[in-house]
Amino acid sequence: MYQAIIIDDEKWVIKSLIATIEDQNYFEIVGEFYDGVSALSYIQEHKPDLAFIDVQLPGMNGLEVLQAAKQENLSTLFIVISGHAEFAYAQKALFHNAISYCLKPFSRNELMDSMQKAYQLLEKRTNVSPASQSEEESEDETADLNMPGLESGFIPPDRLQVNNKSVCSMLDYIASHYTEDISIQILADLTCITPNYASQLFKEETGFTFSSYLTNLRMYYASRLLRNTDMQIFMVANQVGYKDYFYFAKVFKKFTGYTPSAYRNMFPASAGRKEY
Repeated sequence: MYQAIIIDDEKWVIKSLIATIEDQNYFEIVGEFYDGVSALSYIQEHKPDLAFIDVQLPGMNGLEVLQAAKQENLSTLFIVISGHAEFAYAQKALFHNAISYCLKPFSRNELMDSMQKAYQLLEKRTNVSPASQSEEESEDETADLNMPGLESGFIPPDRLQVNNKSVCSMLDYIASHYTEDISIQILADLTCITPNYASQLFKEETGFTFSSYLTNLRMYYASRLLRNTDMQIFMVANQVGYKDYFYFAKVFKKFTGYTPSAYRNMFPASAGRKEY
């Protein structure tokens, strides 16, 4: 099991959350914290895999904890739990790399979906061998950046160097949320500029429109999954942001000239291909 902590200033809320998720097999609750300062100190020292965190906390609020964790590049994943449904709270939480925003009173299904998402992200981390990661990623990236249909000049957001801080923030958000429904409006709201100006800046800095870049990114990751795993194609679609398998297959074929299965068959199965 992975380790998780809960951060909320009300003890009954913590007990309620534990009771709601007690029969899951993803995470063991190893700590309870009632203020942001002590929680951040624990996260910095012990690096738990996941933290459930409230927005309103004494000493240091939840958004400030998320911001500090992001600035220090801490590995802990965050699920925000809040009694506030205001869009601004969720917006800021997601901007600081929270993976989910769950409202009180808790919905078991919503919590379980969020925990499953955290579990999948952690599994991806642990399934990579640090010794071989750099060499394998270099080879994979070369192959996938040469995939049919990928526009010239495309570079994944974690390797793309830009000068504008707003565009840097946009790329950080895209890298974390490309599997979700995102739009230039969301990026504009996150960076406090107008959608038209966000589109202009993004095109100037990256050479791509937002929609074109997002499609290239999703196809890039789809290519990697098709080449390097035996993941079923409908799961590949879901992993790169397409809930409708048939629409994904249509976009992939239009983009590359191949159906997803035909594209996969171009590459011989290897001993290193992961099965799902």
